[in-house]
Amino acid sequence: MRVYSHMTNVDNRMKNGKTRSQLPADAQAHAPRAETAGRQLMTLPEQIAEQIFAAIAKGDYVPGDRIREDALADEFKVSRGPVREALRILEKDGVVRIVANRGAHVTQLSIKEVDDIFEVRRTLSRAMIARLTTEQAAQMAAMIEADVRALDALAVDANGGPAYFERSFRLGRVMREACTNERLAEILGALARQTLRYTQLGLSTSPRRKESARNWRALHKAMKAGNLEAAADAVEKLIDDSRREAGRQLQQRQASAGQPSRGR
Repeated sequence: MRVYSHMTNVDNRMKNGKTRSQLPADAQAHAPRAETAGRQLMTLPEQIAEQIFAAIAKGDYVPGDRIREDALADEFKVSRGPVREALRILEKDGVVRIVANRGAHVTQLSIKEVDDIFEVRRTLSRAMIARLTTEQAAQMAAMIEADVRALDALAVDANGGPAYFERSFRLGRVMREACTNERLAEILGALARQTLRYTQLGLSTSPRRKESARNWRALHKAMKAGNLEAAADAVEKLIDDSRREAGRQLQQRQASAGQPSRGR
């Protein structure tokens, strides 16, 4: 298991408690805690959790891999205490599982678990949209317009997969940050992080990215027009399409590896 060389060492100032986030762009895009903390200062464990999560999102760790505390402590030049707390943060978000005497491992979800999490995420995302006023919906539409246009261009780019995913992930985060129900936004953020690897899988083909871009356009158009029912339908379809494709891709991978479908 290689330790991700793209990560920078944690600044020594962080050992004193808190520091400003200086993550690389890709880590910021996948940061597990940035959206729930409207602050610029983060604790040392939160900083480390962000970088571990970024490594998982990039594929440096795959489902089932063990994340070794000692290797991370050496990498970040810190004691194992902050690393252990960072792993607990990720466990709370369902990204890793910590088992006694076996350490922390990247979660490996069954197809049924993926379906279940996407279903909850779809339902709560609809609730988030439905509780908006028409004025709030119009404001949100203005906030995401440029990114939605960018998705159209990335969807037709054969090499645009990673950039498309990062842009769509950021769009979801922007929408959650605009939610006035902070608890709802926090739960949706955790669900998005739990399904992140499977959302990536669901956007792995150009036809799927084009379909996703159409869904984002429909969502943007409905919010701009103040049609909250249509906007809620669009966000449901956006998430449900991703769920179906992620499940299909997982089934194909398991079949190729000769594994049972685990829950289907």
